[in-house]
Amino acid sequence: MRAKWKVVGAVVALTLASGAEKRILSETSRDATIARVPNPPLSSDLASLPGDLRAVAVPTPLGLDDFVRDKGMAIALGKALFWDMQVGSDGVQACATCHFRAGADPRSKNQLSPGLKHVPEPDLEYTTGPGPNYQLKASDFPLTKLATPGTRGALDAVTDSNDVVSSQGIHHPGDEVDPDGFFVGRANTRRVEPRNTPSVINAVFNHRQFWDGRAENVFNGVNHLGQRDASAKLFRADDPKTPIEVRVEITNASLASQAVAPIVSDLEMAAPERTRLDLGAALATGKRNQGKRVAKVRPLGKQKVAPSDSVLGGMSRWPKTGLVFNRYDEMIKAAFFEKWWRCKKLIRVNPDGSRTLVQRNDGQCEDDNCGEDEYSLMQYNFSLFFGIAVQLYESTLVSDDTSWDRFRREHPLATDPPQNTWTNVNTSHISRLAQFGANLFNDRTRGPSNVRCSNCHEQNELTDASARRIADAVNGPVRNRDGNVIDKGFNNIGVRPTDDDLGVGASDAFGPLSFTRRLFPDLPPASFDGAAVTKGFGVQGAFKVPSLRNVALTAPYFHNGDVRTLREVVELYSRGGNVAPIQELDGTVIEPLGVPSLAPDEIDAIVAFLESLTDERVLSQRAPFDHPQIFVPNGHPGNSRNTTDADGDGLADDRMVEIQAVGAAGGAPIPGFLEGYFGK
Repeated sequence: MRAKWKVVGAVVALTLASGAEKRILSETSRDATIARVPNPPLSSDLASLPGDLRAVAVPTPLGLDDFVRDKGMAIALGKALFWDMQVGSDGVQACATCHFRAGADPRSKNQLSPGLKHVPEPDLEYTTGPGPNYQLKASDFPLTKLATPGTRGALDAVTDSNDVVSSQGIHHPGDEVDPDGFFVGRANTRRVEPRNTPSVINAVFNHRQFWDGRAENVFNGVNHLGQRDASAKLFRADDPKTPIEVRVEITNASLASQAVAPIVSDLEMAAPERTRLDLGAALATGKRNQGKRVAKVRPLGKQKVAPSDSVLGGMSRWPKTGLVFNRYDEMIKAAFFEKWWRCKKLIRVNPDGSRTLVQRNDGQCEDDNCGEDEYSLMQYNFSLFFGIAVQLYESTLVSDDTSWDRFRREHPLATDPPQNTWTNVNTSHISRLAQFGANLFNDRTRGPSNVRCSNCHEQNELTDASARRIADAVNGPVRNRDGNVIDKGFNNIGVRPTDDDLGVGASDAFGPLSFTRRLFPDLPPASFDGAAVTKGFGVQGAFKVPSLRNVALTAPYFHNGDVRTLREVVELYSRGGNVAPIQELDGTVIEPLGVPSLAPDEIDAIVAFLESLTDERVLSQRAPFDHPQIFVPNGHPGNSRNTTDADGDGLADDRMVEIQAVGAAGGAPIPGFLEGYFGK
């Protein structure tokens, strides 16, 4: 699928804070509001509040020494592959296309998807807008508007929308009828994924990836399924003459599992039926495709790389595009041990899926340009290199220098003297309003019930879904919570009815996504995790608890992008979701945060605390968050009724925005959701 686009604008600097930022800044002096709430000793909160992220070791994949020869080169390879538009079948879609701002996606045109995850059948009708290529606006939010604000029902809503604000991916081929309705008139628009894009920053701390946890903690070198796919095998050539088929299992590598899923998804980056082998054949040198030679690919060949890039600067050809390496195979050879890429045999994939080792035939395969369905070892194992390299690059994207982290470095322990209360804490790092919000976030004294945000957004990682939390748990990823057997770190918070999206409670061709349902496939036990099971399973409609770090930069929120502001987020928790706490398809939802509901000034304070979790390096794109140039599609000309198709190939023309290359020193902030080029 060829690229068809032109640049229509360049990113401009934001000279003013966003509306939310300006509101909080104006309220940091509200001492009267803070003073009216009992202020317990600081020491009573520190034990449960999140700590300094620098105190937590970044999870490291086990056994990498068997694969990685040069870690620095592997990180460089991962950064190049993550940002390279050539990875997408259309020469446009990179991994970074959906993760270019604070690790997430701020675009707002052609970002709406209908209820594709609805069960038992997808809902293909749009509710929030008239159809694809719709330009979202602030008044569309929240997508689910309650008839009685501040309450919840089943479902008491003026706007009952199961649409999802997500990320546009690949075009559907123009010469095919699109059964899912991703088209406008005669020109197919880019398809839109069924869930909101989570941030890749700090994702290395997650035990599993994706909202439904389907990217397993164990990377099998082939796909996202980990140990669930017994057929996932690669080849290793300890002796280049006699390669053997092997299983790969790398623990603590969910980022690698996640990385290899979008590159074969026809919603995200891949033309229909493209396989990992097709991508390996295209990028790990070329191969003859039905007798036609495929051009070799220069890393980042369509994009500029700043000479001061913290990882790729020494490899940049600035002001030319691309890196100094002519081909990706040069980087692979430098990064990985040769037993994974050097071999004198070819691997032939037979029609039944079996593999046969064959001799190289110079008349059919030269310089790794092989016959149809024949692959060099490097091409066949390309998914291994891709996954590990992207894992190692994303492992560097750790934002551990927020205002909150700096505050916790000054107050690391819960042994402060009792007289050290929130009211006399140094405000140079976080405002008094944010301090009040932190106290509420961890509230153990407020009225008859607790605000208890920190029950799920726990410890330094600010999520119960972290690899560390699950490794420390007695029963690993399965636990009993309030009488429900659940996947640890996954909750149904009642944003939408459960049948809109089963989340981790869903199944695929390999069985349940949920560890709970794998452990108990039929009925829940009478007791588990040291307590009685009084309610049953709690996995249907449950989604991974996200970290709250940089949350002020990643609107819209929740797995479906239902709300636009942090205030709307806290209000939803305050009322206990939009859906009443009933057993829906064997799932349960949360209870209200407190009784009575949070007051407006308390919500302000919690939002101020959440905004203290922003790392300024992320906002300013400073190392390690610097990056190459990239051009991202931002919807299509026209609207949901009409768009343009200049060359008549059935694909809607793209409106492209340039995200400029920045080096280690960073640059102007990229506009956020509904701001700048992403708001019109």
